[in-house]
Amino acid sequence: MSLMFDMSSLRGKKIMIVEDEAILALDLAMTVEAAGAIVAGPLHRLDIAMRAEALHELDAAILDVDIQGAEVFPFADRLNEAGVPIVFHTGRTDVQRFAETYHATICRKPCVSDRLIDVLESVVQRDTEQEFEQRAAAS
Repeated sequence: MSLMFDMSSLRGKKIMIVEDEAILALDLAMTVEAAGAIVAGPLHRLDIAMRAEALHELDAAILDVDIQGAEVFPFADRLNEAGVPIVFHTGRTDVQRFAETYHATICRKPCVSDRLIDVLESVVQRDTEQEFEQRAAAS
């Protein structure tokens, strides 16, 4: 099956994926690439994600909440500090606090490709608008 997102605003954007389930990670990567974005990862271990550098170059990140039995929140904290928008891709039900703490969007597993791309486009666009507003206020 070939996914096509011809008019995607994700073209050229760098999206990190942290997901420990191999098939889901591959599906996420293929979906994001089909939308024209550049995939960083997928990373399947929290310790590898924690060593990632140049987080400020990311346009967004898709994070599973549970990575091999560990919660991803220490890495989410690093992303938050770097100003990287987060999409939590999870099957957990206690997600409201994640959304509030990280100003993140939640995509519940299973999430169809179109929904994931819509969410990514939304968080990247929102982040771009906030940067523009901050620059305008500073001038």
